[in-house]
Amino acid sequence: MESVPKSIVVGRVLMTLATLIYGVLPPFVDLTETHVFHPEWTPHSRMHMVWLLGTNSAIAVLALYFLWLHKANSAFGVRLAGILGLCVFGGFWLSASTISLYGGALSDKGGVPPILGMDANIAVFSSALLLLLVGWFFARARSA
Repeated sequence: MESVPKSIVVGRVLMTLATLIYGVLPPFVDLTETHVFHPEWTPHSRMHMVWLLGTNSAIAVLALYFLWLHKANSAFGVRLAGILGLCVFGGFWLSASTISLYGGALSDKGGVPPILGMDANIAVFSSALLLLLVGWFFARARSA
């Protein structure tokens, strides 16, 4: 059995944490009365939210498969998992940076409280993006 360097394993673990943050955490936060079940949301808006949650969770499952189980070319798997994560985080940052164009907001009253004075979405997704990038740096070694 081939031994994988510890730095590569640590990198994959960090990438896994980032992937779980975008693939598992949002359904727990957003399948609530502040989002999907918000009484003022239109039915079509709810459908789009559930679609987004399902898509991001499916992308996370795919990223985890390529990160850990795609043995034919593990370097490709790490790259693809990183790119998929960047796509999801990029979508978040695009929506967050353009909220003034569509009347959006980062958080709702009664939603997730700020973390250390910073909007929770910004704090969590900034940290997760950093985990993804640092993990990708360590996991990208070709020797795996």
